[in-house]
Amino acid sequence: MTTVAEEAADQFYPEAVEADITLRTEANGTPVWTRADPEGLRIALQNLISNAVKYTEPGGDVWIRVRTGDEAAVLEVEDTGVGMDPAQTETLFEPFRQESEGMGREYEGTGLGLAVTKEAVEQMGGAIEVETEKGAGSRFTVRLPEAEAPEKVGDPSASAPLGNADTPS
Repeated sequence: MTTVAEEAADQFYPEAVEADITLRTEANGTPVWTRADPEGLRIALQNLISNAVKYTEPGGDVWIRVRTGDEAAVLEVEDTGVGMDPAQTETLFEPFRQESEGMGREYEGTGLGLAVTKEAVEQMGGAIEVETEKGAGSRFTVRLPEAEAPEKVGDPSASAPLGNADTPS
């Protein structure tokens, strides 16, 4: 999972630099394995990072963290962006919904990214949650089923979990 997170961060790095946003990837130093669809994970990461960069003001920060916890592979995308009213999180993952809507909305987009992200995460057996505060940023946490590294599984022909920091995925 670390490799996919680093690749996604690399993809958005030029956009973040242009917007004067610091984009960081943090891993706990050990590979994090999950049985997940690599393309589904990329889609989820791209949507979360894209939103974090879009809703963070110049001089702000975006962190992408990968770790293990409670028998899950955990991915967090946190920003120091505009955040939102916590009451908005109830409808945040519905299609075509955005925190700012209507004719006077401040940000462009279709409102599909988080709905697609939630669907992708759930299809991989995971869950997504958000913590946010208006004016203080947001943290999206994805939990996916943890898996053992292939060398521990013992069968090289078995479906391999998503890559780690040392193995390309």
